Amino acid sequence: MEIGVQEFWGFLCVFARVTALFVAAPVFGSRGVPIQAKAGLAALISLVLLPIVTPELGPAPRDLLSLIAQIGAETLVGLSLGYLVVLIFAAIQTAGHFLDAQMGFSIINVLNPYTGHQSSVVEQLLHQLGMTLFLIFGGHLHLTAVLAGSYNLVSPAGAQFQGDLAVAMISIAGGLLVAAFRIAAPVAAILLIVDVAFGIVARTVPQMNVFIVGLPIKIVAGLTTLGLALPAFAIILQDQLLPGLGAAARAVLEAAR
Repeated sequence: MEIGVQEFWGFLCVFARVTALFVAAPVFGSRGVPIQAKAGLAALISLVLLPIVTPELGPAPRDLLSLIAQIGAETLVGLSLGYLVVLIFAAIQTAGHFLDAQMGFSIINVLNPYTGHQSSVVEQLLHQLGMTLFLIFGGHLHLTAVLAGSYNLVSPAGAQFQGDLAVAMISIAGGLLVAAFRIAAPVAAILLIVDVAFGIVARTVPQMNVFIVGLPIKIVAGLTTLGLALPAFAIILQDQLLPGLGAAARAVLEAAR
């Protein structure tokens, strides 16, 4: 079987977008996934998508500079889609970091095996729980569907970036920041009540060391509330963050056209 120049060019375009998404997305790009597995899965998905997107593919460029520019544009599209998932997990980690600061865990950092960076206790707990729920709720399938649907808006080698991609990403990040505070809100509210209660106790009984007494109580209250609020966290991820992935990807792709 002989592979023509046009077919090889189409594979390069698709492979660049798919690989860039896999590198950026937390689940596919995790350090726990071997590089060979990432490359093999990216090549397999590229081969599956190739017959679908080939009719929309323009002729292969005749000079090296144009080829590099178009492959670079495809890579940027894939990275933009992958970073949408990064923003989802960043929102989850932001909620965890905020709660760590409220409960006094912010000074305790442990290595997160998924990111390779130090993170606090609740932050890492929510990150790993979010990643597990992401897979349980079919987030990887959502992402694959977004990738396949991206060719309806931006054809292979058709990215022009005439819109403002930075504005689209900032707008999406702002919405996810709101989601982060919604995740943290139940626990933060209880901890605020505990702080107010101990403030009243401190004024009433000045001899009491409120910090020594209050810290373990805040930890117990925070962890208990967090455990009770986990179903709400799962609902936010399933009903808001994952469905919003398609709309966010559409906004990014509109900017990339």
